[in-house]
Amino acid sequence: MTEAKTGTEAELAAMWRDLLGVPAVGPDDDFFEAGGTSLTAIKLLQRVEKRFGPEALAPDTLYDDPRLGSVAAAIDESARHG
Repeated sequence: MTEAKTGTEAELAAMWRDLLGVPAVGPDDDFFEAGGTSLTAIKLLQRVEKRFGPEALAPDTLYDDPRLGSVAAAIDESARHG
C-alpha cells in the first residue's frame, strides 16, 4: 500500500475507508472496485462538499476516473482554480 502523497489524498483515503469499511486504500485503488456503489458515491460527494466546498468534486469526475489519486488531484485542481 502506497502512502498518501498529499493532505487531500490522506483525507479522501480516510473518507473511503470509513464509507467502504476497508482497512486501507492507496492512490491507485478504484472507488467502485473497492466496494463503492452509487449510494456510497453520493455519500462521498456529500462529505467532499462539506470538507472541501460545493465545487470541489463533480460527480462525473468520480465516475470518469475513480482512482483515489485521481480524485484527490481533481479536488486539488478545483481548489487552485476555484
